[in-house]
Amino acid sequence: MDIKSINIEAYIESLFAKNGPEESELNYLFAMMNEVKAEDIEYFRSLVSSLFNRHTLIGFAHTKPFGYSGDFFIIEKIYQFYLSQDEKIRKWDMFFQLTPAVLAVRNRKTLAIGIFEELNNEALGLQKEVLILGSGPVTETFEFLGKNPESSLVFEMLDMDKRAIAYAKNKNKKYLDRMTFLNRNVIRYTPEKKYDLIWSAGLFDYFKGKHFVFLLKKYYEYLNEGGEMIIGNFNIENPSRRSMEILCDWFLYHRSVDELKKFALQAGIEESKIDVLQEPLGINLFLRVRK
Repeated sequence: MDIKSINIEAYIESLFAKNGPEESELNYLFAMMNEVKAEDIEYFRSLVSSLFNRHTLIGFAHTKPFGYSGDFFIIEKIYQFYLSQDEKIRKWDMFFQLTPAVLAVRNRKTLAIGIFEELNNEALGLQKEVLILGSGPVTETFEFLGKNPESSLVFEMLDMDKRAIAYAKNKNKKYLDRMTFLNRNVIRYTPEKKYDLIWSAGLFDYFKGKHFVFLLKKYYEYLNEGGEMIIGNFNIENPSRRSMEILCDWFLYHRSVDELKKFALQAGIEESKIDVLQEPLGINLFLRVRK
């Protein structure tokens, strides 16, 4: 599809005339953006430029007020399935929330809670240490502790964004006795203890391969025997990759199952200790390595 060969301007105008796309049009829009050539991105963006403000979810991600597209604020809005009450924006927010990649982000929260519950069940009342790299809004932990108030898990949260930590502390006020927050850079930080679980959902797909391997090798050394590290990364098979990049200016390193396994081998981890999980849509992959 050459988007300049169809009356794209009229189509986009028709969307704005009715305050955004209907759910039945979403797949067409995703297909359209998948065909946008690199040289046409700015042209396409110019047609939807009125979305690029902080009042829309698309615009908040695009304008990056906190420095990057996938900040704690936008992740929390995804978890909440937030929709603007402004009728001129609401359909566009719905479009964002129904994007396959965004659905996968919500799925990874559910997956995280399940993994915490598995560890808690295995703990048999003994304290288990959990480190979360790039902790963001800490919603998965908040929901886990709400469902498991007697949990024996203790969490250490690492994030370089002070605003994310302030937000997460306020959200988790009643659980602060089981949480420690560290405003640190994940590359420079050196842990002072070992953990039973190291979890990172949405951080490593911002890193180049060499940094991914470096961090995996580094933090693997801080697992207790029998512990595991689980790292999320978007799959190369992400049907909404182009819409994320074009509309939200949200660029990530997408990787395959084989590439994630190769990184683990490069980090010196035995093949028998390596596995890759995925959320139900298969858009978010999770490298799982055991000690």
